[in-house]
Amino acid sequence: MSKTSPEVTPDTHLQEPAAPVVEDSKIPEQIKKMDHESIAIYLNALESGSERRRDINLIIVGKKSVGKTSLVRRLFGEELQSVKSTNGIEIHRRRCRINLSNWEWNKVLDTRLVKETSINNRMLQSIVKELHQDKEKPKHDILEISSSDQISTDDNKGTITKNIEHDEEPQPKHAKMNYQFAYPEITESPLSKLAKDELLSIIGSAVDLQDEDGYANLTVWDFAGDIEYYNTHQTFLNSEAIFLVVANLHDIDDTVSYGTFNFWMDTIHCYGSINDKTEAVLLEGAHNLLDPPVIAIGTHKDKFQDEEQCRKRLESYTDKIFKDSKLHLRSIHLISNTEDEEDAFEKLRNDIFATAKSTANWNREYPVKFIQMEKAINSELTIGKQIISFERLKELGEKIPLPITDNKELHLFLRYQHEIGNVIFFEDISSYIILDPQWLANAFKCIVTAQQFQFELPHLQWDNFKKTGKMDPKLLEEIFKKQSADMRIHKEHILEVIEKFDIIIYPLLLTESGNVQREHSFFYVPCMLQTLKIKDIDVLFNVPNASKSTCLCFVFSFLPPYLISNLIVSCLREYPLAVVKGEIGLFKDCCVFNIGRTGCAKFVLAKSSHMIQLQVWQWNEVDTEVNQAVLKVVEREINRIVNTRYKLKTVSFEKKWKCETTSFSFDTGFLEFDQVNDGENYYCEEHATVHKYKDYWSGEKSKASRRISSDQQNYVRMSMIVLEVLSGVLYDRLYIDTKTGEILDRDKLDITEMCKKYCALKINFPSKGFRKIEKVDEISTNEDTIGDDIQRIRVIRNEMQHSSVFALDDTRYQTLITIVHDMLTRFDQRNNPAGESYVKRLDEIRKMELETRSFEEIKERMKAGLIEKMHAVFDSMVSDALNDIC
Repeated sequence: MSKTSPEVTPDTHLQEPAAPVVEDSKIPEQIKKMDHESIAIYLNALESGSERRRDINLIIVGKKSVGKTSLVRRLFGEELQSVKSTNGIEIHRRRCRINLSNWEWNKVLDTRLVKETSINNRMLQSIVKELHQDKEKPKHDILEISSSDQISTDDNKGTITKNIEHDEEPQPKHAKMNYQFAYPEITESPLSKLAKDELLSIIGSAVDLQDEDGYANLTVWDFAGDIEYYNTHQTFLNSEAIFLVVANLHDIDDTVSYGTFNFWMDTIHCYGSINDKTEAVLLEGAHNLLDPPVIAIGTHKDKFQDEEQCRKRLESYTDKIFKDSKLHLRSIHLISNTEDEEDAFEKLRNDIFATAKSTANWNREYPVKFIQMEKAINSELTIGKQIISFERLKELGEKIPLPITDNKELHLFLRYQHEIGNVIFFEDISSYIILDPQWLANAFKCIVTAQQFQFELPHLQWDNFKKTGKMDPKLLEEIFKKQSADMRIHKEHILEVIEKFDIIIYPLLLTESGNVQREHSFFYVPCMLQTLKIKDIDVLFNVPNASKSTCLCFVFSFLPPYLISNLIVSCLREYPLAVVKGEIGLFKDCCVFNIGRTGCAKFVLAKSSHMIQLQVWQWNEVDTEVNQAVLKVVEREINRIVNTRYKLKTVSFEKKWKCETTSFSFDTGFLEFDQVNDGENYYCEEHATVHKYKDYWSGEKSKASRRISSDQQNYVRMSMIVLEVLSGVLYDRLYIDTKTGEILDRDKLDITEMCKKYCALKINFPSKGFRKIEKVDEISTNEDTIGDDIQRIRVIRNEMQHSSVFALDDTRYQTLITIVHDMLTRFDQRNNPAGESYVKRLDEIRKMELETRSFEEIKERMKAGLIEKMHAVFDSMVSDALNDIC
């Protein structure tokens, strides 16, 4: 225990203060971060009944072979024989229950059974409360129930008593016992009847029924220490957890050991937030502590004779870590897994529990119907189901005593369960729900530890995967052949989930004809790349110095190591990979992308130290609007990954720059953007010389020097209407008319694909049937059904996409605007869109200042077919659909 931290015990720990009385005190932190509608749904769910939740997640991390698994064994009071290291991406989970009165940890062998017990007990507390809410004078009937469990209550409106026939032999744990429950003889409300029926179900189950108010449930996550898998571990980190960061005192002088310790402290800091619990439960002067809390553990204490020497060695780590990361640290413990007596681990257990009681979500109220839903899910797990369909989940929701029939409420439940790490669920790929995160970890292992299969597969395939990160279909098929049956069945959903975590990407590629298309036959795994090219990437692509922009740097105080892989994956969704001499431009911590279809403009992303660098290469005349468009995408994606994807509250960056001929490994001597004006000289620290500054990023020069014509402005506006409004109209209509409640992946659906899906529904046909139409004017104004308007969307899209001059004269533009306005007015009534109306979105684009939009970008998107493909594809689809109808 740290010398600044007094020993914490059940007797000495301060009483837990009452939660502050604020309007949202009932709402868990994860729900608070959601939208207002979700918060309202949660509060409404609480109205149907609630109970207080005391769940603890304990995550143990550290370098490989520091003793994490042995530490878990000692915390659970087990011997250390046959301890096996946690390999690769494996995550070992253990559960126990903590007695709130004496803080004892009760080990649980069957984790699913303890979950069932916990859920039943939490439900029981609420059910008993419900059964005793009626104020009428009771006439008591006796309900006799057989069970193997013990129940007690001191509620004066009804009693639960236990009658046991006394045998000479002690009762076995699950011996049959008879219970008599005295309840009021009154006219029952439907809710009371449901509560009583559920009580019968619970008491009849073969699980222990203990007083849940007297226990907390703890789950321990033991993460493997292999550094190559850290990119996947962050997927399972939980901002509400308690972290044990473990270091081996014996190799504490090792650079790698310090780097690993520092990595985990900084990674945890990414999830940080101010601890808002009452200061009385914190150490004096610790009111600026950050969550999640960290307890540092130094192992192999037995290698030293002097404990003070051990303490100084561990403090040499904690003193060097980033200042803000240090605010997560609550205490340190020095242990020997092999030599220490039980009292050393009891102190650590007490410290863990005392820390848990100071976290923001401790003792929060939780809806009873969500508990019932958890029970239904756990029942699926108990019979071996690791993944279930959304339709199956809806069936379970309809059958629980307090049914969840509304899709929004069901989605909220799943989103919350996802946030706290119980399930894996994404609204836009909601066909299936993964019930066990360990199952997903095993699925990740298929991809990121594919090395285990290298001896059973052709050498060239394996060598190519290591070099390029490209997962060949044959390699993938062979890997999945060796997995469990349920993984093989759900292979496509697994890949969709892994793609959602930005671990794999199906890339955009530039074809020989100059078109851009997405490749679906294989994918890349950027975090697995081993080939380094960052030092000579410009030499590989033969980039003249005159073609380079200044190097824009996103400088982080702490750069999460997985961010560059996630960013590369994000940019590969929007830009095609560059290729040189048959070699793709994707390497470890570095990637080159094509801008446009000619290949004469590219950009590179490169990570070094604490920064991500962006440089644009243009072989033609420099167009700063191209630079601006790329910068906008890259910065948007960094913010999305940091703030939305992982919610890393403490991660921030500054934008600075270096000269055009910089080395990507040079990480000092940055300049500020307002430090030098265009055309001025500046001193370059890296090259010890003077350069002339060129403004590549602000776009001020291009605004003054480059104006697009009125006809080009018309084309840009109408193309934006197609891309941003009409495609949204069709997406919303498809969602409404499929009537499955499934959230479709907008990124994977262009107008062609949506028309194809809509045609397959065989509803809302055009008034005059499907026919070949060259111009939207050919559709009469009297033809105003949904099917007619969907045809209008397709034809307008084709006109813009097939334009050879990328311009619209004023007359044609006004004609199209009138048609679109009338059509959107109808769709505003039909679709009732969320947020702004379609007509308002149309008006905003018509008024938009086009200097901020890139004419070249819009032209390329339409010409290359990024919304995707062409008129002929749709005509073929219509023909197939007509054949089906006939």
